[in-house]
Amino acid sequence: MNEEKFHRDPEEYAIFKRLNNKQFSKRPNDIYVTRKTNFKAQLERCMKLISSNGNYREITIYGMGSALQRTINLALQFQLKTNCQLHTSISSVEVTDHLMPLLDELEPMNDTRWVSTITISCTLPAILTTETK
Repeated sequence: MNEEKFHRDPEEYAIFKRLNNKQFSKRPNDIYVTRKTNFKAQLERCMKLISSNGNYREITIYGMGSALQRTINLALQFQLKTNCQLHTSISSVEVTDHLMPLLDELEPMNDTRWVSTITISCTLPAILTTETK
């Protein structure tokens, strides 16, 4: 695709948004937030990971694009319940949208763009690690 921006008619192309999965870790204490994420279920998952049955003193919450606000809200709610320390970093990742034609005379295309991401590490103080439920 050339550098100039083109007009994408929704009647001509279906957009499939793709991420490079190698950009993200897959540890058991990593939590990924999307716009469709059930907020209460994610908060319960965070609590379960650090509960007396959980083995983790730190969890990492990831969000990108339109899920940034939900990600921040989840981390803040978790902090209210556990008194954990939050360490935040922001960055941008490159994503590729695959444009699949809906009309026979058009060719498939790819569009690359940058999306904001946030990573929030939630670390429990050593004194609370054994007491948190």
